[in-house]
Amino acid sequence: MSHSKKLVFIVGSLRRGSFNRALADYAAEVVGERAEVEYLEYADLPLMNEDIEFPAPAAVTRVREQVESADGVWIFSPEYNFSYPAGLKNALDWLSRPQVPGDFDAAVSLTDMPVAISGAGGKAANANVRRQLVELLEYVEASIVGGEGEGFVLPASAWQTGVYEIPEWDKTRIALQAEDLLAALS
Repeated sequence: MSHSKKLVFIVGSLRRGSFNRALADYAAEVVGERAEVEYLEYADLPLMNEDIEFPAPAAVTRVREQVESADGVWIFSPEYNFSYPAGLKNALDWLSRPQVPGDFDAAVSLTDMPVAISGAGGKAANANVRRQLVELLEYVEASIVGGEGEGFVLPASAWQTGVYEIPEWDKTRIALQAEDLLAALS
């Protein structure tokens, strides 16, 4: 079956065994054949620096093209010190910059892009990072799906074992979020 829609998943943690990567992997299963899912690989992005902005470094161009070729984006982010992980913020900063020198009125990679937000973490369910992502995404004129998204409190066992067994209720919430995002792609 050919996929008519494409989603890019951005996982805020760079750790291979990240809980948010596990959440994203489950969301990809839920999306199934309804859309192609790609993960944004951004660990090699240089820090945002106007001195190297034009011409854009190859890694920046690759990330921008991957996002721009998508019909929607789903961000799965942990919360680091009540905020976003530095790598995720850096990727979003690059995606929000003008691509023509001095042209601050042109659309950027995330303009009008449907974006959903999820986060698995501690007892506050990543409320701070999800709220801050909404502020950032509103600023770059993304089309936010589902407001501050869904926050998931990790079971105590995840912290002890390093394995995130997603509870059934949370699986249902991810499935509902997937429906909302897929509906926003049309």
